[in-house]
Amino acid sequence: MTKENIITAALRLFLTRGYKSVSLIDVATEVGVTKGGIYHYFSSKDELLQVAFNFLIEHIETKYKKLLNSSTSLRDVLQAILVEDALATYVMELLGGNSADCTYHVHFTIEVMQLFPEISKRIRENQELLCEAIAVKIQQAVEKEEIREDTDVDAFAAIIIALLNGQGYQSVSMKQRMVDSIWSLIRV
Repeated sequence: MTKENIITAALRLFLTRGYKSVSLIDVATEVGVTKGGIYHYFSSKDELLQVAFNFLIEHIETKYKKLLNSSTSLRDVLQAILVEDALATYVMELLGGNSADCTYHVHFTIEVMQLFPEISKRIRENQELLCEAIAVKIQQAVEKEEIREDTDVDAFAAIIIALLNGQGYQSVSMKQRMVDSIWSLIRV
């Protein structure tokens, strides 16, 4: 048993059942240790969650950086993250499950954001970094003439983030820019 085994088992349970529905005994059973074995590494379920969530975010950031910094075309990047759901597949591979098990990840994220403001802040920071990285990739696509040169790079990046999140957390003005950007990309 390692600390990482506990972290991945806890994440797998949290993602599939929700934070409130998982006890340290559940995590211990999943890993094959006693509850005391969990306390060897973590003082509480809250601490385990915070460490586990940071572990997950760091791995997700690394995965996105690799994808966005590669020579892969913007179209292929969008295909991977929006259509093929590469992130969910990666997360489940990391956690040793399958993507069908991860049906409640949005509920889990919302639950955790409500309970732990510091995790909510970390998620927002992650979203900002991801949006900036996507904007760089879009700008590269503009420079390579893969997409129209009049594309609003920041608005397009925000659109992608909104699509990844399944909902928009953007201001009214940004939502309008998103709509305008979509229109400019599709108009003849």
